Amino acid sequence: MKLLNVEVVLDKAIHPAEYKSKVLEELDDKSTDYAILSHRWRTEVSYEEMVGLVKMEEQEREEVMHRDGYQKIIKSCERAKKDSYKWLWIDTCCIDKRSSAELSEAINAMYRWYQNAQVCYAYLNDVDESVLPTERDSSKFDQSNGWPEWFMRGWTLQELIAPNQVEFFNKDWVHIGSKQRLAPTLQIVTRIPRDVLTDGLAGKHLSVAQIMSWAAQRKTTREEDRAYSLMGLFGVNMPMLYGEGNKAFRRLQLEIIKETGDHSIFAWVPWMPRTGSVLAEDPSDFWNCGNFRKVEPDRFGDKLVEYIEKRNLGNPWYIRYNSWKISANPVHWCRLAWLRWRARSLSQRLRTFTISNTGIQVWLPVFPLPDSASHFRAILACTSFGGLATVDLVSSGSSFDRIPDVNEKRREFTLDDKHVSHHGFTRCGTYPREFRENAVSLSSLTGDLIVIVYANNDARSSFAVGLGYHRGQGWVHVVYNERFPAHEADWTNFGRRAYDRMWKARAKHAQSMPKRKRVHNNDHFTKHAHLPRSIWAARVVWGRWEMDDFRVMVDVEQCPGCCDGPCRWMTTDNDRGDIGVPGLMKTVRGSHLLRLDGWAASFRKCSGQRVALGDYGDYSDGALIRTGNIFEDMRTLGIGSEDSTYCPVASHVDSRWQDRKQDNVAVAYNAIEDRRLALRQPKGISLPANDSIVLLLKALSIRLAGKHLVMTVVQCSEFYEVDRDRQRSDSRNVSDLVSDSVEPSAEAGMLTPLCTIVSPQVWRRHPACVQRRERLKSIREHFYSLVNMRQLTGNEAHRKSVTQERCSHHVLF
Repeated sequence: MKLLNVEVVLDKAIHPAEYKSKVLEELDDKSTDYAILSHRWRTEVSYEEMVGLVKMEEQEREEVMHRDGYQKIIKSCERAKKDSYKWLWIDTCCIDKRSSAELSEAINAMYRWYQNAQVCYAYLNDVDESVLPTERDSSKFDQSNGWPEWFMRGWTLQELIAPNQVEFFNKDWVHIGSKQRLAPTLQIVTRIPRDVLTDGLAGKHLSVAQIMSWAAQRKTTREEDRAYSLMGLFGVNMPMLYGEGNKAFRRLQLEIIKETGDHSIFAWVPWMPRTGSVLAEDPSDFWNCGNFRKVEPDRFGDKLVEYIEKRNLGNPWYIRYNSWKISANPVHWCRLAWLRWRARSLSQRLRTFTISNTGIQVWLPVFPLPDSASHFRAILACTSFGGLATVDLVSSGSSFDRIPDVNEKRREFTLDDKHVSHHGFTRCGTYPREFRENAVSLSSLTGDLIVIVYANNDARSSFAVGLGYHRGQGWVHVVYNERFPAHEADWTNFGRRAYDRMWKARAKHAQSMPKRKRVHNNDHFTKHAHLPRSIWAARVVWGRWEMDDFRVMVDVEQCPGCCDGPCRWMTTDNDRGDIGVPGLMKTVRGSHLLRLDGWAASFRKCSGQRVALGDYGDYSDGALIRTGNIFEDMRTLGIGSEDSTYCPVASHVDSRWQDRKQDNVAVAYNAIEDRRLALRQPKGISLPANDSIVLLLKALSIRLAGKHLVMTVVQCSEFYEVDRDRQRSDSRNVSDLVSDSVEPSAEAGMLTPLCTIVSPQVWRRHPACVQRRERLKSIREHFYSLVNMRQLTGNEAHRKSVTQERCSHHVLF
C-alpha cells in the first residue's frame, strides 16, 4: 500500500516549490505502524495532484492547496504527527485511480488496511458540536436520515468496524470521543451491536442477514459500491466491474454462498412484496433482519421437529380425554423420529450449496401451502426471534422462485421475571412448549399462546402468566391456582388448565389490552392480581417498543388484600431507559439540560433543600421533602455499604452549549426561563444500574411506597449564571452563590447544585379499593361481635386454644 510521509506533507505545505523528497512510499501494511483516515468526499486532491504538486504552476498549486480536501490532508497529518505516527493513508490521494488494477487491488484489500491500522481518524464534516449527536435531527441532517452523513455512507461501515481504535473529530478537528466510549450512541445510530463495535467481528457467530441489515439504509455514489463496500465484512473478493449496476450485489451474494452455508442469506424481507429470484436485489432488502441468528446443523433437526409439532404439521391424529389432547398416530411419531435422524444425517448437505448456470441447489425441508398446489414454504436453518425462519416459494417445473409472505406476522415477547425470586417465587414450567430463554416469538397465523407457571412452595401460592398474540394484537393475562399442587407433575396440569382457560378467552384478552395514546410516548401498563389466601400479589408491567415487539415484566409484591382484583389495567409512565437506570423509572422533568456521557438528561436545581445521592421523600410543589437515604437504610437491612456493587457511578458532564474556550466548564440551559448556568469542573454521580440496586429498591418498596428518589447529582467546584454569549452575567462571589440549600459534597470544595429526582416503578402502588376496605372492616366487626356474644366455658376455652395451636402449625405466611 502507498502511504503518505507525514513529515514530508507538512514540510511541503510550508515550502511547496522547494521540497524534493517523495511524498508517497509503498510499504507493507502488516509491518508498518500507520494511521488511516475515514471521511466523506468533497473537493478532494487526487493521487496525481499530490505527487505532482511541486511541478505545478504557482496558480494551479495555490488552487489545489486551498481545497477542503487538501486542508483535510494537512489536519490529518498534524494529528498523526501529534500521535507519533510517521505514515498516514487517505483513500483520495493514496490510490492511483488511473490504474484499474491498482483500484481493484485497493478495494479488495481495503478492509485489511483499515483493520491493520493502529488508529483510524473519523472526520465528521457536518458536526459542529464537540459531542456526538444522540438524537435524530432531521432539520440539521435532512439529507442523511437525521444523522451525520458519515453514518449513512456505504464505505464507512467497514471503516467503523474494521479498526480496533477509531477516534471521532468534528468539522473543526475537535476530538469528540473514541469508538469504545461512544459505543452506546453508535449502537443507536448504526444498529450494530455494542460488542461488535468494541471488539470487532472476530469470534462472533453473526448471520449474513444480520450484517446485511447494518448496510440496509446506507448509500453510495456508484450503485456497484453498495456491493463492493461489503466484501471485507464477509471476507470475500471479486473483480470490480463498474457499469454492471445491481448485478454487483448478486455477484456478492454468490461469493458469500461459496464461503458460508448460512441460510439467512435467503431470509431477506423486501420493502415492497415482489416475486422473482431467491437472492435479494439490494442490501435494503435486509432492513428488518437484525435479529436473525444462524442455527448449527447439529441443532437444526431438533429445531425442525419443534417447528412441526408447534404447527401440527403432518396430519397428526389426536384423541381427547377430558381436556387432554393425546397424539394417537404412531405413524406421525415415526415420521418425527425419522425426520430428526434424517436432518442430523444430512447436516453436511444442509450447509452445502451448489451454484451452476441453472441456479442455486440447496437442501431445504419444504411443505405445501394450502389453496395452491404450486406454492411451498421452505424452512431455513436460521432463527428470527427464537423460531425458525421460513420463505415462501413458487414452483416452476424443476426450480423455485421467491414469493412474498403476506399472511404471517411474528412478534417477539421479551420477558423479565428475574426479580420474582426475591419473595421466594420461581419459574416452575411452561405450556405447551419449553420457554427457557427470556424471549419467545409468537405467530399471528394460529393465535399463538404460551403460559409460564410461578410458585412459592413455602407460601403454597402459585400463579400463571399467559403471553398471547391474536389477530395482530399482543396480550398478557394472569390467573392464580385455587389449589396448590401436591406433586411436581401437577405444574403441567395447572399450566394446561390455564392455557385452555386463556385460549378460549384470547379474543377477549386481546381486546382488553390498553392502547397507547401516542406512538412515541413512554406509557407502560400495570396489572395487579392478588393471590388468594396469601399476602402476595402478582404484578405485570406491559410495554410496547419499536417494530411492534413487546416487553413484559413479571414481579411479586406484598399486598394488604384490599385491592380491587386483577381485571383492570392501569397506565404508568416511565422513561425509555436510554441512560442506564436501576429498573423502570419516571423522571421528574427538570428545567436544566445537560449530557451525561453523551446521553441527554434533565436536572432540577437544588433550591431550598440539601440534596445527596440516594435521598428519598415526598415530592410536591417542585420540592423533595427528605425523609431518609437508601444508603443509610442499607445498614438496617444488614447490607455492607463497602460492597462495590453499590458504589455510585461517575459520568462525564457536557452540553450542547459547551464553552469551547473553557474545556472544564459545562453550561446547563434552562429552556423554561431562557437562562444558562455554568458549571466549572462538573461531574455526574448516579446510582449504579445493576440488580443489586434494583433489589435494594424492591426491599424498601413497602415502607417507601409512593416516595421519590434522588438518582443523580451533578457536582462542581463553582457555578454561576452566564448570558447568551457565555459571559458571566453576575458579579457575585462563589460564597454568595452558595446558599445553605446547596449541599457540599464529601469531596473537598465540591458543590451539588443540580439533581435528578425519579419515581421508581417498584415504589408505586395501586390505590386501595375503598369499598373493599370498608367491607372487610364490617366483616371483622361482625365477626368480633359474634365471638363476644357469649363467654366460653373452661373446657371450651381449652379446646379453642388447642385448635388454634394446631392450626398455627399448618398456616404459613
